[in-house]
Amino acid sequence: MAKILNIAVSLSGSAASLITAKYAIYLSKQLNAKLYAIYVVDDRSLHELLKTRIFVEIEAVEYERDLKDQGVNALERIKKMAEMKKVECETLLLKGVVHEEVVSKTKEFSVDLLVIGELKEIVSRREIFYDEGERIFRESPCPVVVVKNPEHVESLYKELE
Repeated sequence: MAKILNIAVSLSGSAASLITAKYAIYLSKQLNAKLYAIYVVDDRSLHELLKTRIFVEIEAVEYERDLKDQGVNALERIKKMAEMKKVECETLLLKGVVHEEVVSKTKEFSVDLLVIGELKEIVSRREIFYDEGERIFRESPCPVVVVKNPEHVESLYKELE
């Protein structure tokens, strides 16, 4: 019987991302699986902001540094949360196109299950092709769990020893 050995969670640094991480920690603990927490500094958005002249170079550098700091903080927090629940967790701070990096790492680490936050409501067909969460969901090489119901997740996480 196949076993889930590796779980990955894609993080954005938002409050909702914290709930997603808690559920990934919960699943990892229940299944005795290693957890990979992935945060990607969105390179494409930075280039777009420069190209459309919304940012000048110095602003883009500062914004990138802010995103990196946000990622470091999010990953450190998740690592501590996982350690408190006795879950093995490896953190990955990457830079690039979000969905490409997440999909690449799920392949590289033979991830058996990918945990992502709730998908945004798609208003147009065009958004399907540009929303990073949607692309991660569609291009993932493994099963994907989409986290909903924060109250339930919170209670599951709190029950872990």
